[in-house]
Amino acid sequence: MTIEIVLFFVILLVNAYLAASEIAISTFGENKIAEMKDEGDKTAGLFEIFLSKQENVYGTIQFLYSGFTVLIVILGYMIISDLLSPSLWDGYYQIILIAAAVVIITIILIIFNILLPKAFAFKYPEQMGKSSIRILLVLSKFLGFAPASINFISNVLLLPIKEKTNFSQMRPSEDEILDIISEGVKSGTLDESEQEIIENIFEFTDLRANEVMIPRTEMVAIDIAESDTKNIEEIIKSGYSLVPCYEDNPDNIIGVLHAKDVVKNIIEKNDIPLRKLIRPVYFVPETKLISEILRDMQNQGERLAVVTDEYGGTEGVITMEDMLEEIVGKIKDNTKGDIPQYSLLQDGKYYVLGTMHIDDFNEIFNFSLPESDEYNTVAGFIGDKTGKILNPGEQFEYERLVFELMKKIRQKMVQFKVYSKDGNFGEKKNLSRS
Repeated sequence: MTIEIVLFFVILLVNAYLAASEIAISTFGENKIAEMKDEGDKTAGLFEIFLSKQENVYGTIQFLYSGFTVLIVILGYMIISDLLSPSLWDGYYQIILIAAAVVIITIILIIFNILLPKAFAFKYPEQMGKSSIRILLVLSKFLGFAPASINFISNVLLLPIKEKTNFSQMRPSEDEILDIISEGVKSGTLDESEQEIIENIFEFTDLRANEVMIPRTEMVAIDIAESDTKNIEEIIKSGYSLVPCYEDNPDNIIGVLHAKDVVKNIIEKNDIPLRKLIRPVYFVPETKLISEILRDMQNQGERLAVVTDEYGGTEGVITMEDMLEEIVGKIKDNTKGDIPQYSLLQDGKYYVLGTMHIDDFNEIFNFSLPESDEYNTVAGFIGDKTGKILNPGEQFEYERLVFELMKKIRQKMVQFKVYSKDGNFGEKKNLSRS
């Protein structure tokens, strides 16, 4: 009896250690390990080995954890059966014994193998990870055959559905992480602004240049063939620090002018032609991921890129600020007036800009305009569905909503009046309109 109790608690503690270690080591990513190397941390090398052998390490942990859990259940059953005398329960002894064992052992496992290890690992992830990594690597070296065999058997069984599994994929998915973040907001651990930034980071990795860029119809660019006086006025009027330059037409971008170079030229009275102040410009295809663009621009010291289509034509421009706003939200510029994306009219209908993103429209008005790779904005959606550019006064109906074009500039649908045929249309909640 005494031996069983000692073994029970020893194995329980070992399992708790494995559970806490698994959580702790999962917090060590490439960036953290690189920082450890820079600081001269000797365990950095061990974590580099861990990154290259994650499958074996996680598989070994799961193999041992599962095996020890079975032993805990068996030992727990033996201990409880010794404590309960069969004579007290007559014919119901086996039923009561099994029920008691299930309840008691389950409670013990949840407390000591889930809740406490998780709390400890989240509280001391670095200390726990560094103290356990060497042991885990040694164990995985000798027991690596076990997870490899289990994976092989699992994958054979999954052949009919053409799926594969492995232990390193048993990390939290994006949806699971977002659920944890949501729970953190509800409990007060995180605030909504932190939640928004984390969610934006996940979305950021999937965004492409044509989803974030300032489109060609809205970008400010100067024709270098025009007089320098006129172009300087355009640069000052725009308020931008970087302005693309073109020859003949905007499809032929030849470089970018930095406002500081222009101002310096004026102040120092150098009278250098603007053409000689033009700097090379960075071009990116419209389908390139903005996470890659941001990294490239950081490495090359660029702050603006011209976005091109598959034929080399200019689609628009994208800046560092545009990409950062996808993570942290709109960056307020006190030097520029904010243009509201929507506003409530006196007749109860809404004014909506054609440049308003579909996601924002659906979020604000609690509606479900369809999303597509072909468009990102309200104007793009209407153009896609109608196959044309509406004229002022023309209407487009989608389900119960009516979109009436109020303003058009050249071939651009600028402003719509939006309302519902049943009168049931409005903001879901009081959100920012800028």
